[in-house]
Amino acid sequence: MSLTKKVFPAAIGVFLVLGSALGVRASEIVVSQAQIDRLEIHIAEVRSAAEEAIALLPGTIIPPMNSRVAVPAPFAGAVVTVDVLPGETVASGDALMTIASRELVETLSQLRQAEANLSAAQAVAQRYKGLAEKRIASPTRAAETEAQRAGLQAVVEEHERLVSLGNIKTNADGSYSLIAQRAGRVVELNVAPGANIAAMAPAITIDTSDDLWVEAQLPASLIGRVHVGDTIQLENGAKGKALSVSHTVDPRTRSALLTGSLPADSGFVPGQMVTLSIHRKAQASGLDVPASAVVWLHGQPSVFVRTDAGFNVLAVTLKGKTLHGATIEGDLTPGQSVAVSGLAQLENMIGEE
Repeated sequence: MSLTKKVFPAAIGVFLVLGSALGVRASEIVVSQAQIDRLEIHIAEVRSAAEEAIALLPGTIIPPMNSRVAVPAPFAGAVVTVDVLPGETVASGDALMTIASRELVETLSQLRQAEANLSAAQAVAQRYKGLAEKRIASPTRAAETEAQRAGLQAVVEEHERLVSLGNIKTNADGSYSLIAQRAGRVVELNVAPGANIAAMAPAITIDTSDDLWVEAQLPASLIGRVHVGDTIQLENGAKGKALSVSHTVDPRTRSALLTGSLPADSGFVPGQMVTLSIHRKAQASGLDVPASAVVWLHGQPSVFVRTDAGFNVLAVTLKGKTLHGATIEGDLTPGQSVAVSGLAQLENMIGEE
């Protein structure tokens, strides 16, 4: 910038005088091609906007809801072995962890006792049912024995459900193994060998899908402007869709929650911080230019439009801006060119007028 001020003021004055003599508009900056090359001023073509940027927000990559599952330990006990490591891929049915549990031993014992009691009650109920049909025993007595049998059946079923929680595998020594119910990748181990674990505490967390979601805080001023189905674009060009937009402002963050989906091959991982932009179908008058083409002059967004003599400063309406592009409206047509670099040097030339 300082180099430009020292080297080019006189040349700029000459070009401005020549520009006036040739009928160049007063708002134009007269710049020769040699100057453009020396100042490394690059240009880009103005295009009709298929989409317009609505917002640029910080976000966090998260796993899709219900794709990250916790594997709980149905019975309290001590961890004997851990058979997987974080990041390891597991298949459905793989053993994950072995836990020695007194609770399991007691529950199995209660199940065996309940099964024995049920067997005896079934025999009694069957006997009295036969006697009642022959009018030897009271039908009421037969109904009572059937009710006792049904009660013991319920006890057996309760213990069976307890033992089958999580589809665990019981071992002969009183321990049990946690089994992967779905294929996926181990995310986290919450306990290590030798540690105690409470009943129903999550022992292992598994991601069962490679798909990703992104979560962002949406300012209250944008509520109503962002809708489900709007395009989400990340800094590496990966695109997704808005899945949900909360219309309630969280009093702690003073913002609403935006959740969107991303393809599995987007190149991100859960927990990663990203910058995302929200896009929607543009109006007919919308134009796309690189984000670097828009500069603020006197509090007004403007672009430097390429002309035969140099560049024309044009004030525009900035409808949205992302890291890569900007959607504008103004006295421009698709196919025209705007400066995307060297804008500081062009601003200096304005000052030299």
